[in-house]
Amino acid sequence: MMETNELNRKKILVVDDDEMSREILRNMFQDEFDVIAVEDGRQAILEIGKHMKDLVVILLDLVMPVLNGFQVLQVLNAERITERIPVMLITAQSDKETELAVYALGAASVISKPYDAEVVRGNVYSIIGLRNSAAEMEEIIESQQKLLNIQKQQIEAYNDNLLEAISNIVEFRNLESGTHTKRVKGYTRIIAQTYMQLYPEAGLTKHKIDTIAHASVTHDIGKISIPDSILLKPGRLTDEEREVMMTHTTKGCEILKLLQEDLHDSELLTVSYEICRHHHERDDGKGYPDGLKGDEIPLSAQLVSLADVYDALVSERCYKKPFDKETAYNMIMEGKCGVFSPKLLKCLEHSRTAIELFADKQL
Repeated sequence: MMETNELNRKKILVVDDDEMSREILRNMFQDEFDVIAVEDGRQAILEIGKHMKDLVVILLDLVMPVLNGFQVLQVLNAERITERIPVMLITAQSDKETELAVYALGAASVISKPYDAEVVRGNVYSIIGLRNSAAEMEEIIESQQKLLNIQKQQIEAYNDNLLEAISNIVEFRNLESGTHTKRVKGYTRIIAQTYMQLYPEAGLTKHKIDTIAHASVTHDIGKISIPDSILLKPGRLTDEEREVMMTHTTKGCEILKLLQEDLHDSELLTVSYEICRHHHERDDGKGYPDGLKGDEIPLSAQLVSLADVYDALVSERCYKKPFDKETAYNMIMEGKCGVFSPKLLKCLEHSRTAIELFADKQL
């Protein structure tokens, strides 16, 4: 027997057109529950609406006036109430066909008349116990899921902070204020969102765009291995110096491999590797380090490549003054900064206003 304080006087609804049956069932449970007894299905529907939160079980007769048990079950099943409140059918029609029909409508149990009081009590307490256990399990699962979500957010924040910290070290060596990676991240997100809208077949999603944007900060981490005499040279690089500068793509990938144990996100690491190695590839195959062309170049690297070139044009560098935004746009569209895919150029065209507004805020 369950204690009254444990159940906090929850309610049982008895629905039976026979007054004696109602009283028998009321007497069975009134010490532990508030028992609501009604004589037809219509009253039952009204009482269920009033006491939805407190009802722990419904004892429902099958043959009744106004609305019979089948009809009540149909209403409860349609409104998915049987998923929250167990319904026990009490009926003299105990044939297999009847039982299958009421179970199909969501009944939790079928008790045949005439019934044994202890059997009814045992069924009621068993069903309530099962529902309580299920509710407790749902709470535990929900609590664990919340904890997992918090841990996931903490890991994501750690990954982002680690990558940005390394990228900022590179920028400080490059005599920049740490805003280049921030701008590239913003341009990348804008271009990627436009790409998703114009080319849904590419399979970009909000999650993938977030990952690409976060990974974009790694595109130049290999420059930490480039000597100052080359990295900070104000004039044009010699062919030999340019060869050294080009190694920042592969050197950056080596650094990322060293971070494998610290980055708890294989997807972020994979996309970072793609971007780091291939953000200087070009659509016509004349980029580096692998001479990839067209769709051979990962989309993540293509997006960051365009963002990186645009920022390089509109920003001041040790070897150049900034171009105005219109000139930068035209240089890219005319292929003066390497060849980009027609899809990327169309994205730049469609997102030009948003990119320039973002640039105005950052530069």
